[in-house]
Amino acid sequence: MASAVNNPVTSEDIAYFASAGIEMIHSDNKLEDRFNADMFDKYFGDSQLALFPKTAQQVSTILAYCNEHHISVVTQGGNSGVAGGAIAHNGEVILSLRDMNKVREIDSVAGVIVAESGCVLEDLDNFVQEHGFIMPVDLGGRKRCMIGGNVSTSAGGLRYLRYGSMHANVLGLEVVLPDGRILDALFSLKKDASGYDIKQLFIGAEGTLGVVTAVSISLAPKPRSSQIAVLGLNEFSKIHRAFVLARQNLGEIVSAFEFWEKRCNEIVVEFEKYDSPLDRDHEFYVMIETRGSVVSHDAEKMDMFLECLQDEGIVDESRVFSESEAMAAVWLFRSQMASAHTKSGCMYVYDFSLPPKHQYDLLVATKQHMTSLGLYGNDDSPIKDITEFGHVGDQNLHLQVIAREFGGAVEAALEPWIYEWVGSHGGSVAAEHGLGAHKGKFLKYSKSPVVIQTMKDIKQMFDPRGIMNPGKHISCA
Repeated sequence: MASAVNNPVTSEDIAYFASAGIEMIHSDNKLEDRFNADMFDKYFGDSQLALFPKTAQQVSTILAYCNEHHISVVTQGGNSGVAGGAIAHNGEVILSLRDMNKVREIDSVAGVIVAESGCVLEDLDNFVQEHGFIMPVDLGGRKRCMIGGNVSTSAGGLRYLRYGSMHANVLGLEVVLPDGRILDALFSLKKDASGYDIKQLFIGAEGTLGVVTAVSISLAPKPRSSQIAVLGLNEFSKIHRAFVLARQNLGEIVSAFEFWEKRCNEIVVEFEKYDSPLDRDHEFYVMIETRGSVVSHDAEKMDMFLECLQDEGIVDESRVFSESEAMAAVWLFRSQMASAHTKSGCMYVYDFSLPPKHQYDLLVATKQHMTSLGLYGNDDSPIKDITEFGHVGDQNLHLQVIAREFGGAVEAALEPWIYEWVGSHGGSVAAEHGLGAHKGKFLKYSKSPVVIQTMKDIKQMFDPRGIMNPGKHISCA
């Protein structure tokens, strides 16, 4: 396994980067929090130097020098992650891709875009919409996150159900390897069976194998018809039945199927000051989005679907939104759920995949476990809230434990218990947020020893000096 030797940055190193024409920010203490703190202010770093290359060749210059001088590097995009993967915890050099933000090419016939890693996701989506397409990935952090980070964390997002994973949509990558070599696998073809699919190794690698500098990605057609239905239900099992009926009745036009429980709804209303999408309170809420090409056809399908729900007694209330402004408001309500939770206290956020039969069990088990330890259930308990929301269509759940402070008895009670529980119920300990700085040591609960060792072998092969994002991801497994 690669062993990191993180030599401190010297004045000679800074002089070298300056002579190479690389823009930088340097501090004698540490850089400001926009570089050294994560999105939810849980993980903090102490880097004193951030470099801002503008080309893959400049990235190559940086990595070749750092590799030779045993200087560790943490790649950073929009710094919108929630697992601490882009934070320099031990004074590493930050390699920011913010200035590599050009669209190199768009093919409006094939539906393919080639863009540099520093392109902000929302900016890319706005750009491709002008050409009749949308980006296949959409995240709550779209205004800040960058496409290189989306690739490097294998971001899932809100419409995974319809458009699939980064692994499915990325056609090619340009990657600078730890020794400075530029790996040009920036193919734009949708079919290519000529050897190993090398790009897949870097999708979800979180900057541990190299720096993704550009991506070729397949686009989805811009829909001509969109609508959203929000449902109110009183039993979790009815969510799964609604999902089955949605697939049967709405078929190919379903693009998202989200759920959240009552307390999540209350937290968004309280801390974000948004109106609830439904008039009455419910134990559970479901949001279904459809995207198609014919308004009347899609509306007819939705009516038939809602009629089936009523016939089976599944929903207590439903509402359909078809105007763009109203649909945007519903999506804003859903996408600000994590932000609202951070305003309510110190949030431990867990990102799991679980089989449907165990999805609600996780929330129940966590509440029971914390109550039995005297940490939850009273007005003055160390834990204020335990909530759950997620993407039912791809089995991805987000569990939030809102504490009065980080650490202490709450964290000791949560970990590793919660990872053991998920692993023992056939789940994944990291569905879409990545392993980051913290979850590598829990990988053993959802991956076999042979799989983990194979990952470590790959890391050793690409980064024998261990300079790339040390102490994170597979390095701490």
